[in-house]
Amino acid sequence: MAITVIGTVFVDIKGYANGKVNSDTKNVGHVEFAHGGVGRNVAEAIGRAGGSVEFISSVSNTAQGDEVAKRLNDIGIKTARLVNTDNGMGQWLAILDGAGSLVASVSQKPDLSKLEDLLLRHGEEIIKNSEAVVVELDLNDLVVQAIFAWAKLHRVPVYGIVGNLDVLMGKRSLIDEMAMFICNQQEVEEVYGITITSIEEARLAARDLTSGGLKTAVITMGSDGCVFYSREKDEFGYVPIVPTKVIDTTGAGDSFFAGTVFGLVHGHSLQQAVECGTHLASWTISSKEAVDPQITTKAKTHPLFQGEVVLK
Repeated sequence: MAITVIGTVFVDIKGYANGKVNSDTKNVGHVEFAHGGVGRNVAEAIGRAGGSVEFISSVSNTAQGDEVAKRLNDIGIKTARLVNTDNGMGQWLAILDGAGSLVASVSQKPDLSKLEDLLLRHGEEIIKNSEAVVVELDLNDLVVQAIFAWAKLHRVPVYGIVGNLDVLMGKRSLIDEMAMFICNQQEVEEVYGITITSIEEARLAARDLTSGGLKTAVITMGSDGCVFYSREKDEFGYVPIVPTKVIDTTGAGDSFFAGTVFGLVHGHSLQQAVECGTHLASWTISSKEAVDPQITTKAKTHPLFQGEVVLK
């Protein structure tokens, strides 16, 4: 069975300034277009790492929509249930400075009504036949609640991911129903009203996140690495970053999430799974793509992604 990823597709329009961004004047640089969207990014990253993936989403009735589907198909991702519709893909306009860091962005959401209709009609069958489910929580509340209910009924692990902080604030109660919750330091501080100033405080915050039933919590801290806690094993852990040349930080969180889920589903320990996520994030930020296309080659030669335990 495959990992089923349910989420969105976006067209990323990225403006790269040559240096520091000045909001009061024109900034010289260049503009590039790329495939994006949280769900699409996660599906591509898992697929490139060697996982079996079905991606369920919507794409626009345009050549650009066809191109999105073809790229995913070319790396072995199943897309038979992609819904074609007008405005089926969103757009994300991003401004990055000369160091590759995101300075500002504007997002236009896609029309997900036909996708959500598909999920309400066939969602239980999809979930029941999945090894694990990744769902983007930005979908309609009714759909997301149904997915979680079907997953609980059929004992399928659910990994939720959010596209923005406002969504997380509105669906905080779902965190306790996830097999694992990954968030960054800012998200934890905003949602739970705390301040994290050290790795030790982050470790304790990860443990506190599991107090309501969540099995595993992972908190990323940028250049300080990440911490995790498993409630079932009462296990803390820390994974440092993999040093790399930063080209573009967008998509790093999606790749980290994808690598960690990939590792867990394919039999790794939590420590090893988080290391998988750390490597995928490192590879992605060294690329201008939302997911580094070279992950396909790099994963085939990296020990973390080798062997029957991983690629079963």
